[in-house]
Amino acid sequence: MHFIFRLLLFVLALTIVAHCQGGGGRGGSRSSRSGTSRSHRGASTCTDDKCRRQNMIKDYISMGGIFFIIAAAFYLKWCNGRPAQSNVTYVNSSAALVDEQHMNQFESGIWSSRYYQYNKWHGPYLISLSFNSEAFTVGGSGLDDIGAYTMEGLYSGKTNRIGLTKTYQKETGDPTQNLGHDVTIQLSWNTSQNLFEGKWFVNTSKYSGNDKFELKLERTFTDME
Repeated sequence: MHFIFRLLLFVLALTIVAHCQGGGGRGGSRSSRSGTSRSHRGASTCTDDKCRRQNMIKDYISMGGIFFIIAAAFYLKWCNGRPAQSNVTYVNSSAALVDEQHMNQFESGIWSSRYYQYNKWHGPYLISLSFNSEAFTVGGSGLDDIGAYTMEGLYSGKTNRIGLTKTYQKETGDPTQNLGHDVTIQLSWNTSQNLFEGKWFVNTSKYSGNDKFELKLERTFTDME
């Protein structure tokens, strides 16, 4: 999809250049009229049919440019709140394989999460998460400034990555922000900070965007017993 977008921008640039070279703007019209007034005997460099063809080509170029601008705008909106990879592909990416597992980062317990939006951090908010070491899945629930939500996803100890889908429950929290929508979250382990960090992605009819997200273990269920 990124290649298609770059191709659209490239073609759009070509159409703009083509329109400027031989553009037939007001300056070109004045030049043509003055040239005609200076010499009626010389043959015209642009016959009526030729001019019509040129104008038709310019019209097609203009319409093509408008089409690509609209297509690029729709593409940006479509991609803005969507990750480049699905959670499954992201979590199991061979490019992210770790050499050695020094500790178990995927422990069931109470975690804290925070996200960055509207130029500020929101949180941290507590969330209960349970990791299934046989199926490599994770699930839980929590509450933040948007509303109550459930969380489910998958993880891999081979890549130290987590892919989550956060689903808000309607009629909870902030009614202007809670649409009962899904939030895609993709995280990787940060050894120096001892937490998972990455990005959240939202794409609804009213809003699309993405930004930073952090997830940190506060205490395990075992420690709470």
